[in-house]
Amino acid sequence: MAVTPRSLRVLKQRLISPNLKRITFVGDDLADFSINSASGYVKIFFDANSASSSTLALETNQKTVKRSFTIRAFRENECELDIDFVLHDDYGPASIWSNAVTVGDVVSIVGPGPTKLVDQSADWFAFFGDLSALPAIAVNLEKIHSSSVGFAFLQVPSIESCIDLEAPSGVEICWVVQPNPKEAVNELLKSLRGLTWMKGNPYIWVAGEFELMRGARKFLKSNKKQLAGSYISSYWKFGATQEGHRKAKFLDAAISKVQIN
Repeated sequence: MAVTPRSLRVLKQRLISPNLKRITFVGDDLADFSINSASGYVKIFFDANSASSSTLALETNQKTVKRSFTIRAFRENECELDIDFVLHDDYGPASIWSNAVTVGDVVSIVGPGPTKLVDQSADWFAFFGDLSALPAIAVNLEKIHSSSVGFAFLQVPSIESCIDLEAPSGVEICWVVQPNPKEAVNELLKSLRGLTWMKGNPYIWVAGEFELMRGARKFLKSNKKQLAGSYISSYWKFGATQEGHRKAKFLDAAISKVQIN
């Protein structure tokens, strides 16, 4: 991932749903940005010393903090970058910024990081994710072949949060409407455990809350499912800051490695 900061300004913004805001950034610093970056990520710098996040500033001992966001789209000719922000009621620096952003605001980013795309050679696909994973899943659904088959189980907090997605006709979109984050994890895991296994080897793509990642990984390992590949990750942890989430992921990865070996 490129580590030299890029300076961008907000070109426009619009609500995709009550919980998702698409912000378009523009800037000459995107002139050498990868044209195949969608589903990858950038890290955006935010002020850690705002009044609502002063505790975070003390914890990190930094003036700025970085947060990772999925690249929804990049238009090379216009040097425009789309990022979908999940709108929260919390008081983290990214939430504060995305709720108050105005056209013309300037941010610094680094990236892009690696893409999170499925292996197109799989016989079928199954996606599981919450709002935090929806942008990356949406990119995957757009990029897989039009003849692809499979499922996408997408958790949202309300019916109004269900959005139109571009996907092959053979991929069944299953909206899991559940406002309670903990219950949402249980429902997504229930969908994974009860998944109708189609002919051939699937690619399983799972991302969202920390316990969703752990539950999905445990299920697939314990059942020794034959896969063409998988992507299983957590993007946040219930009740934890991003710093706390990163520590939990690091510890979980270390424990899992010991158990596997």
